[in-house]
Order: sequence, then structure tokens, then C-alpha cells
Amino acid sequence: MNELMEKAKALGSKFYSSVFRHNFDNTGLTKSKIMFSNVLLHIQPVKIHKRSIKFKTSMGLGLVTFYLFLILTVTGILLMFHYVPSTAIGPDGLPDAYSRMLNLRSNVFWGGFLRNMHRWAAHGMVAFVALHMLRVYLSGAHRGGREFNWVIGCILGLLTVFLSYTGYLLPWDQLAFWGVKVGTEIAKIAPGGALIRGILLGDTDVGSEALIRFYVLHVAVLPVVMGFLIAVHFFRIRKDGGLARPADTTNEKQIPDEEFGEVKNASVFKSARSYKLVEIVKGKEPKVNEEVDQMMFAWPKLIVRELIVLLAVVGFLSLISVLFDAPLEGPADPNHPTNPSKAPWYFLGLQELVSYHGFIGGIVIPGIMVGGVMFLPYIEIFQETMIKGFNKNYPGKWFARERNLENALFIGLYIFMLVLIIIGVYFRGENWAIVYPWEHVSGGGH
Repeated sequence: MNELMEKAKALGSKFYSSVFRHNFDNTGLTKSKIMFSNVLLHIQPVKIHKRSIKFKTSMGLGLVTFYLFLILTVTGILLMFHYVPSTAIGPDGLPDAYSRMLNLRSNVFWGGFLRNMHRWAAHGMVAFVALHMLRVYLSGAHRGGREFNWVIGCILGLLTVFLSYTGYLLPWDQLAFWGVKVGTEIAKIAPGGALIRGILLGDTDVGSEALIRFYVLHVAVLPVVMGFLIAVHFFRIRKDGGLARPADTTNEKQIPDEEFGEVKNASVFKSARSYKLVEIVKGKEPKVNEEVDQMMFAWPKLIVRELIVLLAVVGFLSLISVLFDAPLEGPADPNHPTNPSKAPWYFLGLQELVSYHGFIGGIVIPGIMVGGVMFLPYIEIFQETMIKGFNKNYPGKWFARERNLENALFIGLYIFMLVLIIIGVYFRGENWAIVYPWEHVSGGGH
């Protein structure tokens, strides 16, 4: 009987090891294996700096943005089962695309909840991308060898806005139709804008061709491009040594070692660390100056924190989706424009600028802002190279005194755009006249 039990135990052990290539004991080797052997975790480094798990380092803004992208992907796929990008009039006398929206809300189990979650996650992702970029700049994390990753992040920010904008048209209601029409009219102001507008719409105006093209961009082209760039973004963060931090953090207050638990050394050597010389090459390796005594295993502390953030995002988004329905107005009618016709809220700042001057407000100012923000790190590098004693390279240092002017200008840019958006949302009425928020205003801008 004992022999049979031993064989059963050995068989179970073989089955277990075929799935999990590690145990869960508290040794450094096991913690390393957990990260290396898991397809979802291996993108993370085995060890991270203790500073990386402190809330103030990143505030989790980039992580929340990524989670919202995943939620959008999952909810978007589920919604695709119940949507048809067609403006053809169905038996109910309504366009097919709009009819599917009504069907989602009334006949599909949890369909309304799914649409709400998708809608609010899209708006949330736009907002958190902006907050993440603000955090990166104010903490100097765009410097210290991370300059090109800042450019990738800026491109991802623009793609996020475009992803949300292409999805904005899909309900094919008055809000969507006239919001997109306003946006595409603004695009015509740019040099070559008429050509770009024609490619996007596939026609001279917003119609069935535009709906199909926006749908393909929204569910296939943009998610694939963004998924690739997100992978590159994460890869570069990993290869740049993790989250940005000052060169010396020994004077900073770190999380006490006892909170990480004791890590047992399973090596036959008594030394806490063992080395094997593999190769000597000429050149510099950034890991040489790594603060070894400030490093900790990513498992389980970092992974547990990331899971908590994921649960918090899903929970909060679920609550919002239960309490607030995504807007749905009457079916799109090209012959009855809403007044005022407003672009989506994240384009209202641009629409407000255009209302003052088409070319300057629609092209010059936005072009300078987008190009300037995207290449800010390289502008600083140019100044440091040309001006003796000029140094703005303080990675990982929040509100560095040496960067007061740059930080003030960047915050000022955010406040400027926020004020324009607030004016567009709450203070613009019929014929784009100034109104007060407590006055009833019909039209778009949700």
C-alpha cells in the first residue's frame, strides 16, 4: 500500500512539474523561476529597485492605462458579436448600426453594461494617457536614456485619441455623426487635410463608407499597431533599467526589508550572491552601477500590487458602468444637424481654438504643441550640448528645482488645454455662443 501511495505521489509530482516548472518556496532561485517560466510575468524583470513599488514613483498611471487598453480589447471583442457596421435601413425603419445599439441595450444579456464599460474605459484611457505623460515629465522620467521611449509614448497618446475617435462614430446616432463631422471638417484646414479626410471617409461626407473605414481602423488596424508599440514601450522600460530613478537613492526612505520577507539562499555556496564569468566585451553596461543593496525580487510584492490595481480598475469601471449609461441619441440624420455640433470632449479644446481662427487655431498652435511635446527631450539635449553649464537631466526626481521653468510651462500647457475643454463642454451653446452651465443646452459634447 505504501509503495502504491509513493507511486501515486510521484505521478502527481510529474503532472505538476509538467505545468509548473517551479515550487513556491521562499528561495531566490524559486522567485526567479516564477518570473522566467510564466508567459505573463516574464516581461517583468526578476529583480526591481525598491523605489519602483513606491506609489509616488509612478502612481500606477501607466499601469492603469494599460489595463484600460486590455479592458477595451476584451469588451470590444464581445461587442463585435452583436454589431454590424451598416447604415442600411432595416425592417424596423432604423439604420442597422443604430438598431444594434438599441438591441444591445434591451435584448442582449448584459449588453448595455458591456457597452457602458467599453465607452467609459475609452474615455478613461484618453484621460490617463494625459496624466501618465504629465507624471513622466514632472518626474524627469523622459530623460536618462529614455528620450526615444518618450517619443513612442507620445505616438501612443495620439493613437489612443484616434482609437477613441474612430469608435465614436460606430453607434451611428446624432451625437456620433455630428461629432465626427465636426472633427473631419477641422481636418480639412490642415495642408493635405482634404486628402486625409477623403481617405478616412471614403467619400465627400460622413456616410456608409466612413462607418466601414472607421470600424476597420477601430477594431483591427489601430489595436494591432498600438499593441506592438506598447510591447516596444515596455521592452525599452525593461532594458533601460526599469522605472527612472536618481543615480543615488541611498538617502531616500525605502520600504523596510522586513516587508519583503526573508529570502533563503538555496546555493551550496554560503555567499548571498554567486557569479559566473561568461564573457568580457568592450563597452559600457548600465547595470554596472546598479544599487545591488536596493534591489528586491519582483515576486510576489510587485505582482500582487499590480493585481490589486487591476482589480481596483475593473471594480471602479464596473461601478461607473452600472450607475451611468453611455449616451445614445436618435439615429444619425444628415439633414438635421445638432446645434451646437460638438466634437468629442478630447477634441473640444481644438474646436475651441478653431472657433477663434481656423488656420492658427487648427494648425499652427496644435502643431507647435504636439511637435514641441514629442521632441522635448531632444530640445533639452540640444540646449545642453550648445550651452555650457545647462543641465536638465534629472531622471526620477519629482519637481527638480533645476527644472522649475520647464515644469511650470508643461503644467501651464495642460491647464490651457483643460480650460479650453471646459469652455467647450459647459460654456458653448447654439451657434457656438457663450452660455452658462446652468442653462439647458441641446447638442453634442458628451
